[in-house]
Amino acid sequence: MKSYFVNNESVVLHVLENGVASPDIPTLLIICGLWEPAERAIPLLSELPGHVIAFSFRGRGLSGTPKSGYDLEDHLSDIEAIVKHCKLQGYCLLGFSRGASYALGWSLRNQQNMRGLILVDQPPIHRSVSEEAVEFWCNYIYSQVPITNYMRLEALEGLGRDAKEVDFSSQLSQLQIPVSIFIGKNTESDSPSNISDETLQLYTSSIPSCEVVEFQRSGHMIPDDEQEKYIAEVNLFLEKIH
Repeated sequence: MKSYFVNNESVVLHVLENGVASPDIPTLLIICGLWEPAERAIPLLSELPGHVIAFSFRGRGLSGTPKSGYDLEDHLSDIEAIVKHCKLQGYCLLGFSRGASYALGWSLRNQQNMRGLILVDQPPIHRSVSEEAVEFWCNYIYSQVPITNYMRLEALEGLGRDAKEVDFSSQLSQLQIPVSIFIGKNTESDSPSNISDETLQLYTSSIPSCEVVEFQRSGHMIPDDEQEKYIAEVNLFLEKIH
């Protein structure tokens, strides 16, 4: 597995990459969740065949932390820097949690160069981040680790200051590539699914090619709650669109 850095103007982005591009299976570019660094994608990077790439957004992991620039467009520019550096064509995008809103925003503009999209447990909305939410995340501990170990306070505050809500619902019908929605169905989970029945209906009625994959033992944190099935379903999607 390769570890290296890519420049997005003044912001340095950390990248993990495994495998090489092949005509046999599309490259998968992983867009991590709100606080997640690229290392959170190592199970997919390690277990999936083919070419897999993950990176840490600005303010996360080993990437640089600018003083400003944390709205949707800034995060999309980070994706663009990786896509251009890796010269990706005919690739698939996977977005988890808030990363799915970034993945969706990117795909609506760039699907002509893509083969497919996986959205993991997130409604089609890029949300603003309230002061209360910033405070919540600053104090949040996941699996006994404070998330500020992964995401800098400056980045959390930047989201609170810069991020503006964008609702992609009315644009979903524009997606002409295969789309898979992963949804957690365990209502008793400590971290329940972010997708309501109404949101799921919106996805399936709006996107012509949409398929739904349910994870019965998962809440929102599908990549951790059912890691083996998660990897298998991602692999199955890539095989289907080969």
